[in-house]
Amino acid sequence: MKNQFLIYFTVIFTLFACNKQQDELNEMNSFLKTNYEFSNRILKSNRANYYTLIQEKPSLKIEELNQLDSQVDILIFKIDNAILNKDYDLEKIIAESNQIFRELKKIVKYIEDYSFQEFEQPKTNSNELVLNYLKNRLVIATINAFEYANGFTSTEPTYERAVDSVITNKTENGIKLTLTSKFGQSITENRHIVINSIKFNGQEKKIYFKLKDNYSFADIEFDSLQSGTYKIDGVLKFYGRYGEVESWFEREFKVE
Repeated sequence: MKNQFLIYFTVIFTLFACNKQQDELNEMNSFLKTNYEFSNRILKSNRANYYTLIQEKPSLKIEELNQLDSQVDILIFKIDNAILNKDYDLEKIIAESNQIFRELKKIVKYIEDYSFQEFEQPKTNSNELVLNYLKNRLVIATINAFEYANGFTSTEPTYERAVDSVITNKTENGIKLTLTSKFGQSITENRHIVINSIKFNGQEKKIYFKLKDNYSFADIEFDSLQSGTYKIDGVLKFYGRYGEVESWFEREFKVE
C-alpha cells in the first residue's frame, strides 16, 4: 500500500489539529475509524497470504516480522482501550509506535514508499484524534511490511513478483528458458539473479546451466534436458540507494 494514502490524512490532520470545533474533530475521527477498518481488511489479506507463503516456502519466513505483527496487535489493543477509557500515557504510546516504525523500516530495507518516519506529537487538544491517526499509520506500515515479505518489492504503482512467465524454446545446442519480467526489465543495473534450486519431477537435481541477461529479464541455457516437469526457485537481487532488495520467484515448466 503506497504511503501516499496517508498524505491526505496528514494534511487534513494538521488542519483539524489546529481547530477546536468539536463537530469537525468528530468528523475527522469518524473518517479515520472508517479508513482503519478498510486498511485492516487489507492487512488481514496480506497477512494470510504471507503465512500461506511461508508454509509452502519456510525459507522466506521473516522472524522479525512475525514478532512485530504481534507487537502491532498489542499496541492497537492498548490504543483502543485508551480511546475507550480516556486513561493513557500518550507519550509512551507514541514512543512504542515509533519503535515499531523503526523496526518495520528495517524489514522493508528502508524503501521510501514502504517506510514511515517517526511520529511527532502535534499541538492539539484532541488526543483521540492523535490515537486514531496512529492506528492508521501502524496498520498501513504493517501492510507494507507484509507486501514486501510477499515478494512485492517494486516501488512502481503496480506491484508484481520477479518473474511473470517462463518461455521454453529448443535451440541447436539444447533448451533455452526465457524468464520475462516487467519488474526485472525496469532494473537495468546492479541486478543479480540467483538460482537456488532446480527440481525434476519433484526431486532436486543438479543441472548445469548458463545464465544470461536479456532485455526482458534473463535466459537460462541448458545443453539438454530430459522430458518431464521442472521447477525453478530463485531470487532477483538488486542494489539501489536504499540497499539490497530481493524478490523471489518460483516457476514450473514442462519439457516434452
